[in-house]
Amino acid sequence: MIMKLIFFTFLVLLSSNFFSQDLEDKENELNKSLLLLRGAKTDEEMNEINAIFKVKMLDFLKNEGALKHKFNSCKTISVLDSPDGLVRLITWNIEYTDFTYAFDGVVMYFDDSKEKVKLFELIDVLDPYSERPIGTIDAKNWYGALYYQMIPFERNGKMEYVLLGWDGGTPGNNFKVMDVMTISSNGVKFGSPVFKEKNTVHKRMIYEFSEQAKMTLTFDKKYNRIVMDHLSPEAQSLAGVRSFYVPDMSYDAYNLEDEMWYFKEDIISNNQVGDKKEIQQWINPDENRPGEIVNHVARTPESELELSKTETKIIPKKARRNKRRTDNSLKVTTGKYKIKKRPRKFNIE
Repeated sequence: MIMKLIFFTFLVLLSSNFFSQDLEDKENELNKSLLLLRGAKTDEEMNEINAIFKVKMLDFLKNEGALKHKFNSCKTISVLDSPDGLVRLITWNIEYTDFTYAFDGVVMYFDDSKEKVKLFELIDVLDPYSERPIGTIDAKNWYGALYYQMIPFERNGKMEYVLLGWDGGTPGNNFKVMDVMTISSNGVKFGSPVFKEKNTVHKRMIYEFSEQAKMTLTFDKKYNRIVMDHLSPEAQSLAGVRSFYVPDMSYDAYNLEDEMWYFKEDIISNNQVGDKKEIQQWINPDENRPGEIVNHVARTPESELELSKTETKIIPKKARRNKRRTDNSLKVTTGKYKIKKRPRKFNIE
């Protein structure tokens, strides 16, 4: 009997190592498409390669063990896991040549009732110059963001997940977003009435601020709260123009109490200055083509989280590149979304 148990354990370990190695090999192949995406030079090329990459990502996530697989090769995607191991959220960004952004992603969910992992594709439908939604939306009407923190909490007997994310917006602004994701066997929803500010309850919080600044938005586990920079206009004459809002060295927070997140103004922040790490930026391998705008920024949850821990400003990504543009290229281009092909939709279960 003992020998049978030892043999069975050996088979389980052998099988686990086999699947792990198999997934490592498949991830290496997946990363080849990701690297092609990061090296793309035109909007059309980015969209085409991203569509291929997403199909390969979905195929990869259908493999046994993918829910627990640790991504080692694909460094420039965000992978967030719930503490119970039942939810995995994968997102990534695309920066176009006019310095606007699109996002893509997949939610993995282990359905206990069916003992099956389900995949829900996130479809970014938002134009960067449009207003961000304030209501509840589903995965097919996603506004697009790169999430860097997941905070589970219980509400009405079910688990919900606060997501902290980043959106590069346009050449003049950035966004940080605080949203709530709920998951069932039927799908994924974003937006939940849990953020209470005085007499108003919000389903999500979206903060727009200047491209020349950065905004702290991070979870303080010690005090069970979400801490953020308070934003103010650079001058009183700019009040209401959010692209000119910057941190004013004060902090606000949302505290979790009785299944709701309550707004607290002017809190004392215990943020520590961390290592000043630059955002990962893809460099054009062909240095013989000066003047071409071919680079695009890949964000990771680590880079955003690191930026949220430091109180120092960074040189904005777009400002660095704007020096290379001519006066004729400074105007904002909004018409490109009429000719841009979005990645195809896929019905995945």
